[in-house]
Amino acid sequence: MAEQIPYGIAENLLTKLTSTVFHEIGLMYGVQGELRKLENTLSTVRAVLLDAEEQQETSHAVADWVRRLKDVVYDADDLLDDFVTEDLRRKTDDQGRFGEQVSDFFSSSNHLAFRFKMGHRIKAIRERLDDIANDISKFNFNSRVISDVRARNNRRRRALLWRNLIKLWLLMQSSTQEDLSMVVIVVGIQRPRVVSYFNLKMWVCVSDDFDVKVLVRNIIKSATNRDVENLELDQLQELLKQNLDGKRYFLVLDDVWNEDKRKWGQFITLLPVGANGSKILVTTRSTRVASVIGIDSPYIVEGLKDDESWDLFESLAFKKGEEQMHPNLVAIGKEIVKMCKGVPLVIETLGGMLYFNTQESHWLSIKKNKNLVLLGEKNDILPILRLSYDNLPVHLKQCFAYCALFPKDYIIEKKLLVQLWMAQGYLQPSDENRDLEDVGNEYFEDLLSRSLFHKVESKYDNNISRCKVHDLMHDLAQSIVKSEIIIVTNDVKIIPKRIHHVSLFTEHNEMLKDLMGKPIRTFFMGADFVVDHDSSITRLLSSLKGSRVMKMKNVPYKALSSLGKLSHLRYLDISYGSFENLPNAITRLKHLQTLTLFKCMRLKELPRNMKKLINLRHLEIDEANKLRYMPRGLGELTNLRTLPLFWVGHDSGESKHKRRGRLNELRFLNNLRGQLEIKNLSNARGSEAKEAILEGKQYLECLRLHWQERQATQESEEAVLVIESLQPHPNLKELFIDDYEGVRFPNWMMNDGLDLLLPNLVRIEISFCSRSQVLPPFGQLPSLKYLHLLCLTAVEYMKDYPSSAKPLFPCLRTLELVCLPNLEGWGRRDVAAEQAPSYPYLEDLQLDNISMELCLHLISVSSSLKSLRICRIEELTSLPKGLQHVSTLQTLTIRGCSSLATLPDWIGRLTSLSELFIKYCPELRSLPEEMRFLRHLHTLEIYRCPYLYERCQKETGEDWPKISHIPEIIIRRW
Repeated sequence: MAEQIPYGIAENLLTKLTSTVFHEIGLMYGVQGELRKLENTLSTVRAVLLDAEEQQETSHAVADWVRRLKDVVYDADDLLDDFVTEDLRRKTDDQGRFGEQVSDFFSSSNHLAFRFKMGHRIKAIRERLDDIANDISKFNFNSRVISDVRARNNRRRRALLWRNLIKLWLLMQSSTQEDLSMVVIVVGIQRPRVVSYFNLKMWVCVSDDFDVKVLVRNIIKSATNRDVENLELDQLQELLKQNLDGKRYFLVLDDVWNEDKRKWGQFITLLPVGANGSKILVTTRSTRVASVIGIDSPYIVEGLKDDESWDLFESLAFKKGEEQMHPNLVAIGKEIVKMCKGVPLVIETLGGMLYFNTQESHWLSIKKNKNLVLLGEKNDILPILRLSYDNLPVHLKQCFAYCALFPKDYIIEKKLLVQLWMAQGYLQPSDENRDLEDVGNEYFEDLLSRSLFHKVESKYDNNISRCKVHDLMHDLAQSIVKSEIIIVTNDVKIIPKRIHHVSLFTEHNEMLKDLMGKPIRTFFMGADFVVDHDSSITRLLSSLKGSRVMKMKNVPYKALSSLGKLSHLRYLDISYGSFENLPNAITRLKHLQTLTLFKCMRLKELPRNMKKLINLRHLEIDEANKLRYMPRGLGELTNLRTLPLFWVGHDSGESKHKRRGRLNELRFLNNLRGQLEIKNLSNARGSEAKEAILEGKQYLECLRLHWQERQATQESEEAVLVIESLQPHPNLKELFIDDYEGVRFPNWMMNDGLDLLLPNLVRIEISFCSRSQVLPPFGQLPSLKYLHLLCLTAVEYMKDYPSSAKPLFPCLRTLELVCLPNLEGWGRRDVAAEQAPSYPYLEDLQLDNISMELCLHLISVSSSLKSLRICRIEELTSLPKGLQHVSTLQTLTIRGCSSLATLPDWIGRLTSLSELFIKYCPELRSLPEEMRFLRHLHTLEIYRCPYLYERCQKETGEDWPKISHIPEIIIRRW
């Protein structure tokens, strides 16, 4: 019955109405009085929204009042948007095409017509809002202040203390079992974790929709980390077989609800048996699912123990040590924890919610909540989870509920979510000088800390950039938005009249025509959706005039032209398009904030009038296109925060005709964040590079400088002038230089004091710079963790300042040296060997085609290695002796060492070694007896080592007894 209150949009309306812009608009169009009345009425209504939200839970009449309010707020939002659009159009569009007098005539005529039309619209909206305000007294609403509570601490919540049921179960099973085995675990709302025993681990959320084709496709995606689209079931089965056959795999089918034996039988016949010991784990909240699958005795997961429950709650509800200051809250908290019955999600939700409030009365109200009291008697957890939503600050409520747009278990990118929130007007900065993106990131972290979001770990990045919404939290969001947000699947037969946000995640849907003309503000097309008819999608898009968000794939060019009429659009994603250019009509979208153009393989140029998109903040684009230059005038888009790629066009005679932007377009783009890659720097000149003023771009974190491969040598000095002018801001964290054509690196890199110039630099990669002979003094950099030097064939040494008392590479974690055949020395060359610096934090060392001397030196001073890769060291006949003392080594790769004849006996001392890869070593004749002592070694791969191929054959090879204890052995002749 309850309706979601449009807090964010109402707040945005009031902000606009009180702005200088709307004061000027009111004067220009003679509607200043109407706008002021609208502002006053909206302020009156805003004051009672909190009370109305509570009362609608028990009153149909109040719920209807909220529904009417929501409709008029959306219409008012469109109205104010139209005013701004017209104002921006007048300021940015060219005049005088047909002569100044004609232009003035039409301009004044259009101005009067627009003023007349808008006057009627604003009056109608104000009257509707007046009727709503007049009903306030009828419902006895009380005015309450909407507080702007922000998270006090965005700390990460401690990991869930949950017993590893999968590991326990695996210990009970025989790993040599011939047949594929399966178990069903009946869980409440907690999920077990996957252990690292298997060759291949896959986790697929099944949820309500047990579609066999979709399920197989998702298994392949989990196994290969790539999407598989437009394949029939038999093709998917063959692909599944290719990826699973011969591997000991572990497949988790999470949250299964299917009770149809026929569907299950169809699915299970498609699964390959895999290697001995392969397992399937099914989690479900229904015991009937177990019987359908054919499991008589499923494992029933019980809740957390009392001490585990309290540890989890305490870590979420209190700052570290804060519990000692509030013994009364601790006592109440322990009673609340007992009432949670050991259910982790309930504990997480309530703990995260109470963290933001230390009032004893609030804690007592949670303890006495009837839904929590009845948790042990009922199986319905949703009312308890609703507490977490009810206690959210108002600015977070719409942000959380909007996530009902995504299917269950969908991985949501933080950046995407923030851009969508921004497009819908949900972000409310407490300080007008704050970036909306920063506000959105804060909202995201806040929802994460309250356990409404669950973070998705990334093995490449420690930052939290993705999240999921737990299935039950998704149910909660759906119960809040009801029909306002709908995911259109093949099961949907009716499109609600008052739908505002729609997403499509199935391949085809006949209901598309029923979306025509609906008040849709979000049109989100999932990766699987296929556009059947160009004309139908064109008509549909043209009808969605109130849309703020459009995300589509493979949109026909004709449909793109119609987008220019959707003046309210803030977010437009037309990735995977087959168009060569974008229609100029897109430059009419004066409110557009985000334009995404990933994988547009045929795209050759961007619109010439891009500069008219004056509100554009994010131009999301990748290299998968045919772009070779940027449009002139791009530098006028000073609101840009995201510009990952910038192509420097060739300075040819047709430059003026093509309106190609030069490198100096970057001059005023000082709000750029994240990554900037400048490509084709061979086309740049030193003078224009200086005008780019990269030193002033303090928010950039990653800079990539890319030249082209050139044969001519006369470009070398120009390349030096260009890079000399591209000095970055000291805040930079990552620097990549590729195909640089100069004979030396710039002075700002070579001089003493690099540590002061780039103190925050964490990663450097220099590659294919074939003329430079001396490397900059990278050892000075205090924050450098990752250094990659690739194909620097002319480099002889790294510049250093031995007199400096500063340590060399104080934080280095990864060092990769590839194809530096002339590199003679490394580090402080004038100090004695016993005084040579060590690298105590170096964990990953990759040495490929470097001198034997340097290889031996680097290994001898690296005592904490976890991974070592030695490739193409021609003089290497055995492993470096210094390696025997590296007890931390876990992964060792030896590749292309043509003189390697033996592995040393001391290899048995590498007690932490878990992976050993030996490839392309034709002279390696045998393995030492000490291989038997490598008890942690679980993977051995041998490729193209002819002697070892014969000696390591299972059961028959002479070296087989030395390696038979290793679980995974792969030996290939070729």
